Amino acid sequence: MENKIKRDLALINLVSDFEGKFEQGDVGYIDEKVYLQILEYYEEEYLFEKALEVVDYAIDQYKYRSEFYIIKARLLLNSNKVDDCLKILEIAENIAPFEREICIIKARAYAIKKDFSAAQEILEELTLGATKSDSVDILIAESFIFEHMKEYNSMYDSLSKAVLIDSKNEEAMERIWISAELSRRYEDSVALHKIIIDKDPYNYQAWYNLGHGYNCIWEYEKAVEALEYSFIINPEFESGYLDCADTCLQIKNYEKALEIYVDANNRFGPNNELMVNIAHCYIYLDRISVAKQWLLKAIKLDGYNDEAYFLLGECYAKDQVWYNAINAYHKAIELENRREEYYLGLAKAYLAVEDYNKATINFQLATETGPEETLYWKEYICFLIKLGLFDEALRVLDEAEDHTYGADLIYCRAVTNFFMKNKSECLELLEEALMEDYDQHSMIFDIAPELKLNKDINSMIRYYAE
Repeated sequence: MENKIKRDLALINLVSDFEGKFEQGDVGYIDEKVYLQILEYYEEEYLFEKALEVVDYAIDQYKYRSEFYIIKARLLLNSNKVDDCLKILEIAENIAPFEREICIIKARAYAIKKDFSAAQEILEELTLGATKSDSVDILIAESFIFEHMKEYNSMYDSLSKAVLIDSKNEEAMERIWISAELSRRYEDSVALHKIIIDKDPYNYQAWYNLGHGYNCIWEYEKAVEALEYSFIINPEFESGYLDCADTCLQIKNYEKALEIYVDANNRFGPNNELMVNIAHCYIYLDRISVAKQWLLKAIKLDGYNDEAYFLLGECYAKDQVWYNAINAYHKAIELENRREEYYLGLAKAYLAVEDYNKATINFQLATETGPEETLYWKEYICFLIKLGLFDEALRVLDEAEDHTYGADLIYCRAVTNFFMKNKSECLELLEEALMEDYDQHSMIFDIAPELKLNKDINSMIRYYAE
């Protein structure tokens, strides 16, 4: 671990030194190994434009080294500059006509251009005399062609062959999960990765893919266990931490999620997004004062994190410090005005301080921003019912029907009709809602507690409970 940190620091210093010289226009002579290290760093960080600038310097200095032309072609392909990529490959071919990687990149380029026959012809030629390692590269390229042909089952089949030959090939292991998602072959993926793990129990990518496979077949406890193994094996694997914690949240294991987020923040942080996730867990665990501390740390680190301000508003709302909550929600909306939950939080805070005009405005904004979600319509309608604005509540219900559908809105319509003395309409709607989703029926008592005393309503609820 210590050696890795030293190596990483040395690489970062190398890149920083190059960037300093680059900005001054004084790059000078650089050893080709140094160029390759810098280019590898930029590629791993997906900084393709920077990498293209560097590779041009390298080509200028080493005009007859095919490696740099191949790297440039790969960078251009990753930047979706396919025609430029093919032009560079022509130069590379003149320098190194028997270099297999040139053909692999060319096949991928033709796949993007949808010239599938040309791409497949190149790969067929490559299979002649291919070594085991070559076969994996060819299968990955083949999967690329199938992906662009939208033949996702064939894509999965090619990659499953590749990973069974070499389960340590990072690209193959990354793409096998993409293909499993595209083809929806989740159970096949689980079985495949179990085979790989039996042969190679310390393969962190196999554990990671297995975890995602379990997630997709709803075996969440097994998913957590598999994802956790991925970052125990490779403590530098940040995605393993984050996806494992997210799965813990999904099954409401907030303490486990919190533990993982804290570990990740200690290892990769300080990171404001991880701090916000940590705060979210503390909110779920009803430890509001600790959540606020983490959110204030996150805001200090990044004053433009809208979610941190929103959650801070939620904390103040739970403590019923309403004007502080209002200020925090406003700040969140100022930074990001397309999040319906922000408007809902603000509407509820204004409702708590009895500023009904501003509450109405923000309930409306919540429904306009997230019209497909019944929650925001339900909250707005409940607000109108409690104010006794029954005609307005029906108007909003009619508007909601243009955008979404849900049992909660049928319950709201039943309650509205109850208050408007439309008994038969109320009971008819209540029956429809109970048949649609019985479990939500208690919401009518939250809106109108007096309904608990209504014999007809309670009789119908008991009937559908059986």
